[in-house]
Amino acid sequence: MKNALEEVKTYFITIPAHKFLHIRNYESIGYWDFWEKQSQIPGQDCETICGLLDSIKGKLDDMGGDEANSGSGQIMAYLNDPAGRICSWGIPLAECYGVRLPMDYDGEVPAQMLLTDVPEGEYLVFEHGPFDYEKEGIDVEAKIESAMKAYDYSASDCVLDTTPGRIFYFYHDPQRFWKYVRPVRRTD
Repeated sequence: MKNALEEVKTYFITIPAHKFLHIRNYESIGYWDFWEKQSQIPGQDCETICGLLDSIKGKLDDMGGDEANSGSGQIMAYLNDPAGRICSWGIPLAECYGVRLPMDYDGEVPAQMLLTDVPEGEYLVFEHGPFDYEKEGIDVEAKIESAMKAYDYSASDCVLDTTPGRIFYFYHDPQRFWKYVRPVRRTD
């Protein structure tokens, strides 16, 4: 059996400046908890938010799909909170759900959402290829988590960038991949 570092590809990318249209939650821990807590806020339940995000034109990650958090351009994210608000994990981080948009986006911003400018930056990607969600989902998640924990940032002359305003993206589309896109900064 391969170890997590062999099954999870790691590579660096530069993501151009863009906007992120989203909702935030400082209390949730993970996808299911996020939506459970959002459902308690009028107008921020999964069905409402996904419907609003589906109506937004020009999403950067839109592959023409119709499923939330996959080909439709909708993604989970974790924002290093610019205001330094502390999440339930005890760090200045907010769980978010939304869509990436071009920097020149000037369309509608639904009342319950925020539009944040995300600067250009370098990111480290941890990616597992296609998998059977029902049979392999838990194992793939564990492999990704293990690979992220074991990664030697110093060997790549970088550190995880926790600067306020930087954002981590989480893509989950079992037919294509499971990947985390984490902001980094160079130490050299």
